[in-house]
Amino acid sequence: LKSMNKKIQKITVKGIFHNDGKILFAKDHKGKWELPGGRIEFNETTEETLKRECKEEFGLEDIYVGDIVDSWTFSSTVDDIDYHFILLIYGCTTNETKIKSSDEHIEYAWVPLEKISELNMREGYKKTIEKYRKLKNI
Repeated sequence: LKSMNKKIQKITVKGIFHNDGKILFAKDHKGKWELPGGRIEFNETTEETLKRECKEEFGLEDIYVGDIVDSWTFSSTVDDIDYHFILLIYGCTTNETKIKSSDEHIEYAWVPLEKISELNMREGYKKTIEKYRKLKNI
């Protein structure tokens, strides 16, 4: 008899913060870099999610959420649970450069555009950054 894994779908909103040729990234507890953001809570808008997550994760209070840049999905299985993540990535801006880190990540960095391809991250993020660069001509 084949056991059925529990299946959970999560919709996540991420922000691309570009400042002076650098993009803001955070490193998760597994050592992978990702864009700031998180899961949409019930009845939250994508903008509310990004503002809440950026405040919780980085202490950023004054952010502007622009247009959607990209969307993509990935799956992973943890402890017999199949997760299907749907990512919505928005272009964002902030005038704040001082970031306070939270325990959600082990590190954060403003990464120069030319160094992003070297980071350990999901391929989807790299493709999204390339799309963003073409869109913004940077």
